[in-house]
Amino acid sequence: MKIVEFDLSNIPTEYSDIALCLGFFDGIHLGHQRIIQEALSSGKQVGLLSFDTPPAYVIGRKDTKRSLTSVDDKADILEDLGVSYLFIMPFNDRIKELTKMEFITMVLKVLNPSKVYCGEDYTFGKGGEGNPKLLANYFDLTIVPLVKINGEKFSSQSIRHLVFDGKIKEANERLGHYYRVGGIVVDGNHIGGSLGFPTANLDLDFPYVIPSNGVYIGYALIHYEKYKCLISVGTHPTLKELDASIIEVYVLDFQERLYGDFIFVEFVDKLREMIKFNSVDELKEQIRKDKISALKMLK
Repeated sequence: MKIVEFDLSNIPTEYSDIALCLGFFDGIHLGHQRIIQEALSSGKQVGLLSFDTPPAYVIGRKDTKRSLTSVDDKADILEDLGVSYLFIMPFNDRIKELTKMEFITMVLKVLNPSKVYCGEDYTFGKGGEGNPKLLANYFDLTIVPLVKINGEKFSSQSIRHLVFDGKIKEANERLGHYYRVGGIVVDGNHIGGSLGFPTANLDLDFPYVIPSNGVYIGYALIHYEKYKCLISVGTHPTLKELDASIIEVYVLDFQERLYGDFIFVEFVDKLREMIKFNSVDELKEQIRKDKISALKMLK
């Protein structure tokens, strides 16, 4: 997988013999994956054109920059899917003001892909005025039908809502992979260690969508190895309550110090709500039970 970053002043021209997928592709969910699979079936190397910032946020249709996947996350998922290139453009004021024809002539025609793929709801250009019907006049275009579940189309927005509501299992079913976040392990107040369950406090490196408060089971990806873990999202209601929620990861049967290390955490399912216990001993007993549950539920 090669990440190619560029703007209007230096659009690359050496990738013309590729199948190019168009869209922001937040989450790389099952609907996005259908587009990618169609492109891969062409037999050509596949590239994906995306942006560094959600267009909906920049143009005011979305009130937060929080997203499901960073550029690095997208690259990892796309590489596993067999994509060769991830083209990233900054979605700045100049890009925002490009008309649909300017986007075609100044970006897509310069890239000059041999084939183009997009979803039937793809839009582009100022105000989203461009659509697949227009693209078909200029490129060998394949329009991929929307993927639906219970009559509702797959969308990144609906998955963001599921994650925010803590409905991780449902979100993962639509993503086709586990929802993950990444960040640096920072020094905390060592409360977990004092209870006998040392946790890694995660300082996220990207404005991810944060699941609602609760205890989750999942996997921690540390130094290219995967470990079972419990993930707490919350404010320490039983102990000294915090002003804002934090993410703490208890990596099961893991003894190494992680301070300063970058790790990814995959959310598999929500185990229980975050509750306030009557005593520290009750909290310790519940964590012990949570660990047993995690070991049974995780492969």
